Amino acid sequence: MTPDQAESIYRQGLIAAQAGRWADAQELIAQAITARPGVPVWWATYGLVLESRSDLPGAAQAFAGALNLDGDLAMAMDGLLAVAETLAAAGHADLAEGIYCRALALTPGTPAAFVKASALLLVQGLDPSKLLRRAALLQPERHA
Repeated sequence: MTPDQAESIYRQGLIAAQAGRWADAQELIAQAITARPGVPVWWATYGLVLESRSDLPGAAQAFAGALNLDGDLAMAMDGLLAVAETLAAAGHADLAEGIYCRALALTPGTPAAFVKASALLLVQGLDPSKLLRRAALLQPERHA
């Protein structure tokens, strides 16, 4: 498959997603990624499709894949943190904690990941103060 064909298939996947045809979107975007695995936005879009299909572990993997390629891709970080929040709210604190740890490992300068991980620790009855201090150090102008 040529790069142009992969781009076309990805766009078909986007159209399928916009129409709510999640299975088609998943298949098409996966084909595009297989042909051109180095496009971070495609991975993040794939994560959104998987999240829409309630495949939260798969979505987390796709968002993390996007962040591996581009650690500044806000769409991917937002998606990864949303998946973790959904899992935490559903009582899967262990899975959520793993995702927060992965988010912090992929992009250690992300205050939102520290804050959300701190909230999870608080719910678990643990002291989140170390993580919150770390988040404040990352953006001192907001806490002056």
